[in-house]
This record gives sequence, C-alpha cells and structure tokens, in this order.
Amino acid sequence: MTELATSALQLPADLHISDVTVPARGLDAVIVGLGRAGLGLHMPILEKIRRGGAGASPFGAVVGVIDSVETGARRALHRLEYDYGYDPDRVRSGTSFADLTGVDPENTVVHICTPADDHASALRAATDAGFRRIIVEKPCASNTADVDEMQRIADRTGASIAVINPYLYSRSVASCKDKIQQVGRRPHYLEFEMSKPRVAPTLAGRSKPESVMDVELPHQIATALYLADASEYRVLRAEVRHMHYREADTEPCQVVRNMGVGIIVLELDGCIAVLVSYLDALTRTRELKLRFPNTEHIEAFLPVTGDDHTSVVIEYSGHNSDGSMEQTRVAKLPDDMLTRCLFDMYSRFITDTPQLSDLAFNRKVVDVMDKAKTFARIRR
Repeated sequence: MTELATSALQLPADLHISDVTVPARGLDAVIVGLGRAGLGLHMPILEKIRRGGAGASPFGAVVGVIDSVETGARRALHRLEYDYGYDPDRVRSGTSFADLTGVDPENTVVHICTPADDHASALRAATDAGFRRIIVEKPCASNTADVDEMQRIADRTGASIAVINPYLYSRSVASCKDKIQQVGRRPHYLEFEMSKPRVAPTLAGRSKPESVMDVELPHQIATALYLADASEYRVLRAEVRHMHYREADTEPCQVVRNMGVGIIVLELDGCIAVLVSYLDALTRTRELKLRFPNTEHIEAFLPVTGDDHTSVVIEYSGHNSDGSMEQTRVAKLPDDMLTRCLFDMYSRFITDTPQLSDLAFNRKVVDVMDKAKTFARIRR
C-alpha cells in the first residue's frame, strides 16, 4: 500500500502553488497511448515534477508504457532511457495491460492518452487489471453515453478518475475567479478565444478528431463552466467552418471538413459565454475576457505554447475621459498549468482528496460538446 503521510515541504517554488503539501512517497505511472499527449506531454511533465520535487515529488517513476503499436512502446522506452536516464529493463512495455507483469496497481497511476472514443474501453481494461487511480486526457470521452459508462465503471470498481483540464490550474484563470468573488457576482459576458496554425498535423492526419470542437474547445468549455459556476447551462449557438489551405495561389485548395473554425455561444445562469477556436490561424492566441455589470473588466493572455509558462492579466475599472477603460492592474504571472495540474492530481490521489476535475464536472463539458455538435450539424 502507498504511504499516505505527507511532508511539510511545499511544492517546488517555480510552480507557484500554495497550501499544498507533497507526499512522503510518490506514485508511479503507467502511460497508455504514446502519441502527442502521452509521449510528448505527460511523460516530460512527470519527469519535470520528479526532478523538481526531488524526494518530495508526488510522482515516483514511469513503470509501464502501453501502445496499440509495438513501435510506439519501443519509442517510449528509448525516450525514457536516453532523455531521462531510466534502465529500460525496469520498465514494462507492451500492447495491453497483460504485458505489465510485476507492476503494482496499488502504487500506480494509469494515464489514458488514447483517442477520446477509446477512453471508456481503456478505463475498463485498466480497472480489470486492478488499477484504481486513473488520469484521462481531455475530452474525457467522445459523447455523454461514454462518460456515463465510465462513471458506472468507477462506481463498480471504486476507481478514482481525474480528467486533464490544465486551464483550471492557470494562475490567470485563478485571478479571474478571484475577481468574480471580489465583485460578488458572475460576469454578464465571457469571451475565450484560442487560435493556432494546426494545418500541418491536420493535413498529415497525425490525429483524427471528429471536428474543431474536439481540439481546443473542450478547454474553453471547461474554463467557462468553472468560472461561471452555473447551476444551469444552455447552448444558444454553435457552428463550424471548414479548413482551407494551399501553398501557393496556383495550387488547388485543400479542404478539411469541420476543422477550420469553431464557435459556441452558451448561456450560463445569465452569463453569455462566447467561445471561438481558429485552427487555421497564422498566429497563436489564447485570450480570456470577463465583463461585469458594474464596468469592471478583466483580460487574461494565457500561455500559447508548451515552452511558454507566463500569463498576463489586466484589470479595468471605470472609464477615462476619452471613453476608454481605465487600467487598474497589470500582472505578469508564472503559469505552468499542466505541471500544476498533474502535481495536484497526484497529490490528491495520495491523500484521497476529491479531484478538482472529476467525471461529474467533465460530463457537463462533454454534454456541451454533444449539444454544440448537434447545433452545428456535425451529428444528426
């Protein structure tokens, strides 16, 4: 069994999280699905936590890797050996949980980083193998029926499930949450725009999401639901536009259906939330705006790449003589969201604390996605 005692040491200083203790003994990890999320994000972030936290890290080591393709597991072993100094003979690998002989489920977290439509079956396989601490990539499922099946699996087995939602751990989002508490009411308008040039991986087919709704918008939906904390939500409008691309004017235009622009408009207990995602943009943008009835206004510019860990928050109140909004505060914040997210999830697993991003919350996220896809006629 895992030692549940925690040390008095705090999180590494560069994570900028307060009031969270770290465990005396870390949990190990099995990573399932070794694509962009599993190999490119989860593995290096876990190693960052292990090295940054030293003996006080809630993460111990990667003890298993699973991929449906054998070469994926071999690639992961190579990365662990040459990038992070692992002995590959001490890491179990294969194409299923049956290959993980010797891995102790009681001391291990399973990371499910497979495509969304595979999450329910991957969760079932993990729990059948005895694992009870599970982290699932976003979106937690491709539809609400799958989320409900995942909840039934959790209820039957006693598994604790956390869903990746790094923006819930953003320091700039926390500033927006604090502003809502200071004002004493939710904003009447929320806008969250994300844009990035995702043309190359889309055309190459390295991942095959159903539409633009499955890429950045799950993050935006989760952030809006978290900030508004609404008891009721309703999709007012949703649409998608195709992605168009050509290298030169003389070449034929390539079109990828439903992968260019996504727009969702929500009503969240009186707050109107406008969520926009551009996947064929020339530049990266992640900008969050909240407006309040009393002329208070806050803008957050969030990190735009995996190497960017800084947010900028600007607060406004009242108007200048020329009619423009008057700035009252500008803050530049260290904002390593995914590291904070995984650190917190591991710490909550160890101390048996409820997860911030659990299945109940993420069912709302997937429900909004389901309704938006119906609105946008992606699904009939």
